[in-house]
Amino acid sequence: MSTTEVDKKPAGDDSSATENAAERSQSFSIARRRGGRVRFVLNLSLLLWIIWVVNGLAFRNPGRLDFTEEKVHSLSPETRGVLGLVTREIRVVYPYYVQLNNSEQMAHNRAMRRAIDLLKIYSSEQPLIRIVEVNALVEGSRWQLVREEYDLAARQFNRLIFCTGSGNELRQTVMPDDVAIFEANPASPSEPMDIASFRAEEAMTKAVSRLVHQKRIKCYFTRGHGEFQFGGASPMMALRHDLEASGFEVAPLQLAQMRRIPDDCELLAIASPGGAFSQAALDAVEGYLAGGGKLLVALGGQRSKLESVLEKWGIEVLDGRVRSHITLLGAETDRSWVICKSANSIHPITAPLAAGVDSVRPDIGVLLLEPRPLKAVGGPFQLVSDVLLSTGGSDKVERYYLVGGSSSGDGVSEKARSDFPLAVAARQAKLERPPENWEPLGTRLVVLGSASLLLDLQNQAGGYMAGSHRDFVMNCVNWLVDREELVSGGGAQPQERKLNLAGNPSLGWFLLAASVLIFPGIFLLLGVFVYFLRRS
Repeated sequence: MSTTEVDKKPAGDDSSATENAAERSQSFSIARRRGGRVRFVLNLSLLLWIIWVVNGLAFRNPGRLDFTEEKVHSLSPETRGVLGLVTREIRVVYPYYVQLNNSEQMAHNRAMRRAIDLLKIYSSEQPLIRIVEVNALVEGSRWQLVREEYDLAARQFNRLIFCTGSGNELRQTVMPDDVAIFEANPASPSEPMDIASFRAEEAMTKAVSRLVHQKRIKCYFTRGHGEFQFGGASPMMALRHDLEASGFEVAPLQLAQMRRIPDDCELLAIASPGGAFSQAALDAVEGYLAGGGKLLVALGGQRSKLESVLEKWGIEVLDGRVRSHITLLGAETDRSWVICKSANSIHPITAPLAAGVDSVRPDIGVLLLEPRPLKAVGGPFQLVSDVLLSTGGSDKVERYYLVGGSSSGDGVSEKARSDFPLAVAARQAKLERPPENWEPLGTRLVVLGSASLLLDLQNQAGGYMAGSHRDFVMNCVNWLVDREELVSGGGAQPQERKLNLAGNPSLGWFLLAASVLIFPGIFLLLGVFVYFLRRS
């Protein structure tokens, strides 16, 4: 073999080896790139799955995982049934105004925050329910926009307003007293009140149900006799918003020009009449009551001849006006504002106000400006009259007396003589054994000794004074139109449900699953994700 042949042979072998090495390197690079892509897809899928699981557990879970035997954290079947009937968007507006030095507002906000958390479960099960929150104290400009969009008054906060319809014309309002029963702390009155009972699901479900099946209730306010009127700078504009938010359609009624009340009138309101009613107007009111009408009267300071009709229907208006005289630390003060210290604990209107009243809270928080005293008397058609509010009689500090009339009481003691009824309701009695040819009558009346409750009186803390007690006023309105479900049925608190932690098998299985599967599984998935991320 020549030298040339020897030199050529390794050269050919080297060329072939180089080509094979290049091919192996190229195939390895392709496999590595493919492996990187696969790992990237797996890591991305794992990351998205972890995010989806965490998001589902934290935000999008349609209802809480309820492992209690009493199912205290689950929506009731009735609530789920109502949510299934919702076919159009329902917007829930929650404007809140909370000052740190206002214990009542702080307690109300705490209860409403719990209600909002529960409402989010409603929204997860029914996406047509949308929640709008705004801090009226901090977000002034946004609060102005929300007011314009939903036609709200400046003081219409610390409540849930359920709206639906193209122009938000159908509304329902849920107040703090609807979602919870509050109790003051006797040891520290300045601290926020405690929540004795939480009943937000019942109140909010009823609000949604009324929007689903809602029919506007026509409410007429008379005019022509010096009554309070709506419009412009009227002192009753917030009341009108509250009525409209509760499903009422408010309209004026020129009673002097009509011989009868319109047939579509479901509630007739007379607010502080100052002039005398004509005989035709009195006949129209009496005919309306005889046909089963509903009448709300807030008396003014002068007689208007309407008193004769009210007396025929079980409520007598006495002469004069009630005032109070306070003696405290040697100083004497004469006041035109009268505190109602006694409320009917049985009647549906005032039962929520009487609940929780004790020696620490001697009054129920309702003020009336120089009210006129009333008297519950018998009426036709088996009408029964019930005293709703009264002064409760004089004591060592506060004494009640009558200006321009004689005492309304015939008791022996001074306290009995100064116990003036200031609000009376009348309706037909329910007979267990009605006589033959008995015709039930749906007539209902509520007479207030003063119209100051209807005015928009605010205090410096940003809320209504007790002189504008909206809970009491709205209870009267709802009771008159037979919406008993909107008025608490009594002052007794519902029985408290207690969760028995000992010997609860459901809770035991939950703790076992959480400690063995859920939490270790999450960290195991995170470890696998980090491992593949490092390998890639």
